[in-house]
Amino acid sequence: MASIYEGAFDTAALQKELVIALEEDRKYKLTDDMKKRAIHTAASYDDFRNFVLCADLKPVSSKELQNLSKSERKRNRGYQTKSLLHVDTTKAKTLVGKQDAAVPPATSVEFIRTWRRMTTPPRVAKLFQAELDSDLMLQIVACLSAQFVNLNPNNDVDDYQLELAHAWFTLSLLEAVTKTGRFLLTMSFLTADQAASVIHLVARVHEVLGVHDDDDTNGDVTARLDALHRQFAR
Repeated sequence: MASIYEGAFDTAALQKELVIALEEDRKYKLTDDMKKRAIHTAASYDDFRNFVLCADLKPVSSKELQNLSKSERKRNRGYQTKSLLHVDTTKAKTLVGKQDAAVPPATSVEFIRTWRRMTTPPRVAKLFQAELDSDLMLQIVACLSAQFVNLNPNNDVDDYQLELAHAWFTLSLLEAVTKTGRFLLTMSFLTADQAASVIHLVARVHEVLGVHDDDDTNGDVTARLDALHRQFAR
C-alpha cells in the first residue's frame, strides 16, 4: 500500500505500486495464455518451458527484421573495408612468385612452360566460345610459328622430339581455334597474307608430323589436318 507520511499520501509510491501491479498482471495473463496454447503444441517439457519463458516477449515485426538485416550488411561491409585497409602488403608480396601470370617469363624455358600451362586447347575453346578477335588469333599463330624455329633452329635430330610435341600441341590448339564463336566471321577479316600465314603453320605441322596421303597408319591425323586446312582456307 502507499505510504502515508505526516498525514499525506505518497503519490509517487502509490504510482510505483500500481505500475508494478499492472505489469505483474500483464505477465500473468500472457503466461497463462501461453501455457494453455503450449500444452497442446509442445513436443516435450523443454519446449513447453521455453514457450512459457518467452510469453512476455514482444514479437519482431517484418520491418524491424529488414532494418536489422540492413544494419548487419552495413557492418559487414565496414568490417571488410577496414580489413582491406589493414592488409600487410609486405607479406602479400611474398606470396607472388615468378610463376605468377603477371610476371613476364625471363627465359625461353619459362615462356614455353607458361605458354603450355595457360594456353591449353580446352581453355582456348572455353574462353573464346563467344568470339575470338582476329588480331589475337594472328598473335597466337605467330607465337606457334616462332616456336617451331626456336625449338629446332638447325633442324637437328636431337631436337626433333621437342618439335614433334609442339606440332601435336599446335594441331590441337588450331582445332580449338576453329571451334571458337564466330570463327568464319573472324576469318573474313584476315587479309590474303594473314590467311597465308595460318595455312603455312598448318603445312608446317603437316611436315613435322610426317603425314602423307598414302600413309594409312596416320589416317586419323591426316583427316584432322585436312579438315583443319579446309577450315582456314575458306
